[in-house]
Amino acid sequence: MQKQRITVGYVELTEEESDQLFEEVKKDKQVENYSELQILMNDFDSRIVEPEFRPLAEVLAEEAPEEVGGSEERYIEIFNKLENDSRYRIKSSNQE
Repeated sequence: MQKQRITVGYVELTEEESDQLFEEVKKDKQVENYSELQILMNDFDSRIVEPEFRPLAEVLAEEAPEEVGGSEERYIEIFNKLENDSRYRIKSSNQE
């Protein structure tokens, strides 16, 4: 099967992200290759979900355990722009 970089909305996914998306979508839909995936993704849009940097105590509005610094991850959320359909969330490989 020929792999390719998939474009969703204005975002061109990396090969790693395209692979993640393909694995997620083939569970839901009848896609067997990347060309079919790209055709399906023409009706979808995407957005970058940035990590939220707020103190845990502020989020919980109560006493929170001590926070341990960790790497925050950025995700790409993919959704159908025309109708209420499946949503996909893949880890962004560009964590700069």
